Amino acid sequence: MVCRLLGLGQGPGWSSTNSLNDYHPMMDHRDCPTGEQVGKFPGMEFSAEELFETIDRLTAGLLERAGITAPPVDALYLAREHLGIPIVVIQSEEEQSEHGQRRTWRRGAFGKIVLTPQMSREQRQRVAAEGIAVALAPEVCRKLGIPFEPQTPHYRHFLRQLSDLFAPRLLIPTRLFRSAQRECHRDLLELHRLFNTASPETIALRWLDLDEPCVISIVDDGVVSLRRSNCGISGKRLLPAEQQCHDRIATLEQPQRLRQEGWTVNGWLLPNRLLRRIVLHSVPDEV
Repeated sequence: MVCRLLGLGQGPGWSSTNSLNDYHPMMDHRDCPTGEQVGKFPGMEFSAEELFETIDRLTAGLLERAGITAPPVDALYLAREHLGIPIVVIQSEEEQSEHGQRRTWRRGAFGKIVLTPQMSREQRQRVAAEGIAVALAPEVCRKLGIPFEPQTPHYRHFLRQLSDLFAPRLLIPTRLFRSAQRECHRDLLELHRLFNTASPETIALRWLDLDEPCVISIVDDGVVSLRRSNCGISGKRLLPAEQQCHDRIATLEQPQRLRQEGWTVNGWLLPNRLLRRIVLHSVPDEV
């Protein structure tokens, strides 16, 4: 399995973690590499597993050096205290233009992490995590055998995708998440209480990175905004069990669990969203 870092697409087996941040119901949802597609990065191929393992090892090392053994993970603290990355809070678009181009400043462009007062706590943490990804990108390249060429379009494309993959794996480290989701019995709201520097949507999508087959659906006002699986399920049409679970949540406004037709579905209504957002986590009974 080889990871395409150029010319992206999304297949039914997509299992990397995108973010649906809370800027807007669908804002900041970006395509990430798929493990099913074959591609090259500056003349070299590497597996999706190698990329994910490299990110996990780097994040684990950073957390160990910082003495972080349990959630939450404070990316702003890590960036400032352990990596020495400057953090700047800007107040206007004029200041923004001084720190980088409008569509790139949030990613830690030009060696700094730039925030705005309008950002929520989760947004600030996400931006800080992306800034850390930028800072560690040369090390990722070295471990993957990729030439470090920051001025090339290929590298900038790689950097954007690395940030998208890196940030959730830092805020929700794989080892800590695997343990916590068992202890919390896959309760998304309880997991968000623990990993409170990441959004519930980001936490839910991290389930796709674990070994257990599952489908994650995000439904806004009855419309499926995002649906991803790591078990070959494609399309935005909900399964009957998922639809019934969704309808119960919409009516009762309480978390629901439903087992039907070979599927176990858990669902939650997320608070403080512009739309009525329901997240569904579906697991096949037989693997």
